[in-house]
Amino acid sequence: MSFASDVRGELARAPHEDACCARSELSAALLCSGGIAWRGRNRYAVTITATEAPTVRRYFAMLKQFYGIIGQIRTITGDALNNQIRYQLAVPDEEATGLLEALALLDPAALFGVRPEPTEETVRFSCCKKAFVRAAFLMCGAVSHPEKAYHIEIAAPTEALAGFITRQLAAFDIPAKTTCRKSKYVVYLKRAEDISDLLSLLGAVNAMMAFENIRVKKEVSNRVNRQLNCDSSNINRVMNAAEAQIRDIRYIDGELGLDRLPKSLREMAFCRANNPEMPLAELGELMDPPLGKSGVNARLRRLSDIADKLRSGEEIKL
Repeated sequence: MSFASDVRGELARAPHEDACCARSELSAALLCSGGIAWRGRNRYAVTITATEAPTVRRYFAMLKQFYGIIGQIRTITGDALNNQIRYQLAVPDEEATGLLEALALLDPAALFGVRPEPTEETVRFSCCKKAFVRAAFLMCGAVSHPEKAYHIEIAAPTEALAGFITRQLAAFDIPAKTTCRKSKYVVYLKRAEDISDLLSLLGAVNAMMAFENIRVKKEVSNRVNRQLNCDSSNINRVMNAAEAQIRDIRYIDGELGLDRLPKSLREMAFCRANNPEMPLAELGELMDPPLGKSGVNARLRRLSDIADKLRSGEEIKL
């Protein structure tokens, strides 16, 4: 199973004890799945279609417990679905209009008499806001495996519904963004902290813990790799500098002779030539008297200046 399937499976098993939350969640399930069809003369067909059976069984139990409605669960497939199985919960026709009225989704002023988003009363309480977003994710949500990328989204069928979902998340300080993709309005998060907060908010605690474990491992691995790259870069820089210093010393020896250098520079030249891989601090300890790193660096720079002047034919003052 994918990480997204694990999340949906955990959310489908979440308890649904309060009538207010059931109302909010069923509203989201119907609106996000596009499961309301107008049949004319105040008659509607109501269905909830999902990719996984546990989601449909959740809403079957919810309808029965809170509204006394016994729905029909069926499987559907076809070329339009790429032969993938979908699970559908159908509300009896004689119960459909009454259910929509109970969920406050009917509005004579709206297109075909159905509201594009719930009333604010439907998500009056924090628990109802969570329930609404939970159903929205179960119907049209997706989340990437954290080993690959940090991304979670809910593809709402309308702009109004996407804005409604975004506002519910904002109530919990989760800053979701919205974009339009292939006629869908996608509410998404890309920051690992926000995704973790959302999984916890919806009740996917096990998925959140798995997400955090992978996230910590990735951060530690990235930190180690950065440190290794930094150390490797430092080593390469030191080695390149040492090679350049030795080339300068050999050039001075060939063109001028090291014996003509002042004693301090001559000692440094011999010390560096005999210890090409030694860092500056250790080179300084070999000098008599010992030098600090800055002192060693100053003498090596002086040797490089002499080599540069020899190459350019400038006068050298020793």
